[in-house]
Amino acid sequence: MPLTTKIQLITLLITSCILFYWFLFSTSQSHITDQCNQYRYSFTNLNRPTRKEDAHVLILTPFKQSAHLVDTYFDNLLKLTYPHHLISLGFLVSDSTDGTFEKLQSRAQQTLPEWQRFNKITVLQKDYKYDLPTNEDRHKFEVQIQRRAIMAKSRNTLLSTTLSEEHDWVLWLDGDVIEYPATLLDELISLDKDVIAPNCWWHSYNEKGGYDKNNWQETNESIEFQKTIPHDQVLVEGYEAVLNTHRKLMIDMVNEGGNTDMYYTIPLDAVGGTCTFVRAQVHRDGAIFPPFAYQHQVETEGFAKIAKSLGYSIWGLPNYFVYHYI
Repeated sequence: MPLTTKIQLITLLITSCILFYWFLFSTSQSHITDQCNQYRYSFTNLNRPTRKEDAHVLILTPFKQSAHLVDTYFDNLLKLTYPHHLISLGFLVSDSTDGTFEKLQSRAQQTLPEWQRFNKITVLQKDYKYDLPTNEDRHKFEVQIQRRAIMAKSRNTLLSTTLSEEHDWVLWLDGDVIEYPATLLDELISLDKDVIAPNCWWHSYNEKGGYDKNNWQETNESIEFQKTIPHDQVLVEGYEAVLNTHRKLMIDMVNEGGNTDMYYTIPLDAVGGTCTFVRAQVHRDGAIFPPFAYQHQVETEGFAKIAKSLGYSIWGLPNYFVYHYI
């Protein structure tokens, strides 16, 4: 082969190698640039006041062995008059074998008209290996502290996973609260309280009674009583025959003093979790649901005690009713 031809071949090979490596390098750089361009940036001013108009609400519900309640739960949500595009839903299913998780998935994926669609739906599953033989067993005095501690962990996991900077309010709504006004969110937002709880009762066709005994006020007697017990002793309500805490329950304050105003508010020292509306900033500032004794309380009552320690106020609506499944 002539020398000239050899030189041409070598030159061609070198040029091809240079072009090949340049192509690889430019493609790699383009890929890196594309990845950088895909990053999401969020610049949020958390100093802004809670919005009253166009406020975003996060509704959170822990579920356990509740497949039979899911349809009623969703049917009630769909009746809410508050704009659904400003509502996000979050669920945590624990220790369930009855298809609760699958039922929630099915309802979450249901095709709806645009005006009925929620902003976002999150369905989580987290087991705590805690079970009780029957529904009646969960109300026994001797299981309350352990059961409520597990509930506290469930609520904390659900809250920390779903709360984002866009949320102004959090509504804690039990899956077995089966009846409430369609205007619930509109009315609770308008009251503009840090933490507020309607009065949760039960009713049948001819009877009714108070259900959530965890909405209460301290009394002079209850404060004095707490001075006589160990600092880590947990108190629970509704078991007067076993433990009288001397507190005043909101279920006993309906139309108190002749006041029948539906929106009449009273100060509380603790709340339950059946239906409790919370300014999102309260949670962001550190008000969680303690699974340990905090001022003699765990879970929702412990949350209220922490919120008050942070300087927030707790309120109740003794004449505003929501109803629990029985």
